[in-house]
Amino acid sequence: MSSVGVLSGRLEEFRLVELLQVMGLGGATGALHLHEMDGRAGLIYFERGALISCIELDTEALTLGNVLQQLNIANERQLAHAYRLQTHDPLGKRIGERLIDLKILRPDQLEHALRTQTLWTTRELALWQEGVYEFHPNESLPTDGASPRIDPTNAVMEAIRYESEWEALRSVLPQGMRTSLAMSYEPPFNHPFVFDASDWRILSKINRHRTVRRVATALRMPELDLAQMIAPLIEGGLLKPIGASSSAGRRPQEAERLSMEHFDLFTLLISMEQDWIKRRNQADQLVALATFINQTMRMLEDACKANGLSLAPTTLQMLLQREGIRGVDGYQFHVEQNRIQGLDEFAAYCRRALDGRANNVTKDTRSFYEQSRATLERALATAFQAINARIASPLERGQNQEAWEVLFLTFHGQPTGALGV
Repeated sequence: MSSVGVLSGRLEEFRLVELLQVMGLGGATGALHLHEMDGRAGLIYFERGALISCIELDTEALTLGNVLQQLNIANERQLAHAYRLQTHDPLGKRIGERLIDLKILRPDQLEHALRTQTLWTTRELALWQEGVYEFHPNESLPTDGASPRIDPTNAVMEAIRYESEWEALRSVLPQGMRTSLAMSYEPPFNHPFVFDASDWRILSKINRHRTVRRVATALRMPELDLAQMIAPLIEGGLLKPIGASSSAGRRPQEAERLSMEHFDLFTLLISMEQDWIKRRNQADQLVALATFINQTMRMLEDACKANGLSLAPTTLQMLLQREGIRGVDGYQFHVEQNRIQGLDEFAAYCRRALDGRANNVTKDTRSFYEQSRATLERALATAFQAINARIASPLERGQNQEAWEVLFLTFHGQPTGALGV
């Protein structure tokens, strides 16, 4: 259990490196929300004091794809192929797992890349000098995959080293790795025009890729190394910074497309609540829960279409198999095309079981109802969690979770009216 409670304050008074130390010493579990003055936002997840993920909400944020290319582990063509597959199965395997399946990565390479992404993002957030922070204890990382655990001391040391090196670069790259660059319109008056091959490689990528991060990714080299090579070209007048390429508060384009931005959860929850109120007996309630699972999957399909994605027809089957859910009592679910099929047959089975006449054997109807209901609720929650984990905004994810919990209170006879009905 975390010994760190709710914390909030200003980064001017308490910098991120100090917060990392507090989280580590307190064995914190939860999420640290950061908001810079220009609207950028970051989110760091902790588990018993260790960092397990760091995310910046910005279109120019460091992605796993950036890291894999900068570490020269994967190339653009391989990643494009993996993301194309991802658009046909957005709730299936994570992109890292898919790259392993495609034999593009080994598990140890994926772990190294995820660790690097967390450290590099953390060191950038540690440069923020103005803004606010807020720690939410026990807020968990919304993924079902394993995350590397990073000792906060290592993160602090990396952040201090990075800030020291960045001091020499701040004046020429004022927006950090997001700094957008352009070739100078006129050559410097006294420049000797003697370049080595590495300079030419950099200059050849500027017009197409613009930012430090994108150029580093295209050249497949670590972005800090590239920034140190670019600095003399700016000082010599060959390149000039022209501001930042950014859309604060939004995820990188590939992540935005794979998010469930168009999933209208509240309409779904209100529909479920209204339907549940009408269910008068236990058999109807069990059938309602199975119906809600199908409704959730139908709305998910609509959200995917709105994002230009296609949902794999085995998504629901995969989600249920992960949880070991095959049916209730002696009834086996038939799942096809992301629906539990044969709900009329399921309804008849529930009525027989609850009447105590299934196979001429008297059943403990209360036990059947409670166990079946718990299984169906778990299946419904599994579908919700898989969707909510893909929501880009941490604030929206939290609101969704609260609304979902209110719905389950209604299921258990505690109507609250909090869903707006």
